[in-house]
Amino acid sequence: SPSTEQVSTAIFLHEELEFGWFQMQFGGRLERNDYTVDKRSAHEEHGHEEHCEEPNGHEEEPPTVRDRSFLGGSASIGFRVELTPQNAFVANLTRSHRAPSLEELYNFGAHIGNLTYEIGNPNLNPESTVGFDLSLRHFSRRAQADINAYIYDINDFVFFDVENEMISGLPVAKFRQGHGRFIGFDGKASLQLWSRVWANFGIELVNAELTSTGESLPRIPPIRGKLSVDLPYQGLTITPEWIFTARQDRVFRNEIATDGYSLFNLRASYVRPMSHLAHIVSVTAHNLTNTLYRHHTSVIKDFVPQIGRGVKVGYSLRFF
Repeated sequence: SPSTEQVSTAIFLHEELEFGWFQMQFGGRLERNDYTVDKRSAHEEHGHEEHCEEPNGHEEEPPTVRDRSFLGGSASIGFRVELTPQNAFVANLTRSHRAPSLEELYNFGAHIGNLTYEIGNPNLNPESTVGFDLSLRHFSRRAQADINAYIYDINDFVFFDVENEMISGLPVAKFRQGHGRFIGFDGKASLQLWSRVWANFGIELVNAELTSTGESLPRIPPIRGKLSVDLPYQGLTITPEWIFTARQDRVFRNEIATDGYSLFNLRASYVRPMSHLAHIVSVTAHNLTNTLYRHHTSVIKDFVPQIGRGVKVGYSLRFF
C-alpha cells in the first residue's frame, strides 16, 4: 500500500440506569477517520506490468488512490431484566458505523502470508450495521449458563473475494462490498459434577449471506462445539477437552467446502499461591490424535492444514 497517514478521532458516551430488578444501558459514539495518501511509487505505477499479466494477457492496473474521510455515528440501547435471583433476560439493539481500513482501501500487491495478490478499493463506502441480540443467563452455585441469539444486517459489508485469476502465481483477492446478513446462535454452560469438578459445554452457529444474491459469504465458520471437564486436585487442574466442527459446504462462489473434524486436547496447570504472588506452570497437549484438519476461516486452508500433534509448556508469575 502507498504511504498513508490515518487520523482517527472519536467521542463517546456510556450510561447505566438501575431500577431494582430492571437495568438499562445506552451509549453513543461519534467517530471520524481521515486518510491522507501519497501517490503510488514509480515501481507500483510502472513496474507492476511484468508481474501483473494474467494468462489471457489482461493486465491488472493498480487502483487510483485518493484521500478519504469518513464520519459516522454508532448507538446502542440494552435492557436487563432479573427474572429470578438466578436468571436474567438481556436484549440489545445497536446501530453501528465502521470506516474501511487502510488495507481494504489501498492494498495492491502480493501478500505472502495469505498467498494472495490483494487489490484494495479506494471507493469503498463505510459499513452500517443494525443488530439485535437476545440473551438468557443463569447463575447458581452448581450451574452457570449463557444462551445468545442474534441478527445483524450490514449495509456495504466489506469482504475478501479470492478469485480464479492469477498474478505472479498467486490468486487475485479483491475487497468488495454487499449487503450482508448474519444470523447466529451461541451457548455455553458449566455444571458442577462433584465438589470442584465442573463439566463445560459450548456451541456456536452462524449463517451469513449476501442478501442481494442469496450467496453465502466467504470463510464463515461451521457449527462448532466444545466439551471439557475440569479435574482439580489441590493446586493442580487437569482439563481434557473435545472440540468438534461440522462440514462447511455453504460456500462462496470460488470457495471449496471444508470437512468437519474432531480434536482431543489435554491441558494441565499447577498454581502455587504465595502472599503477594502466584507461580503458574501450564502444559497443553494439542491435537493428541494428530488429526489432519483445516479451518474454513483460513485464506490458505487449501494449501496449508492446521498444526498437528504438539505440546506447549508455559510458566508465569503473577503479582497481586
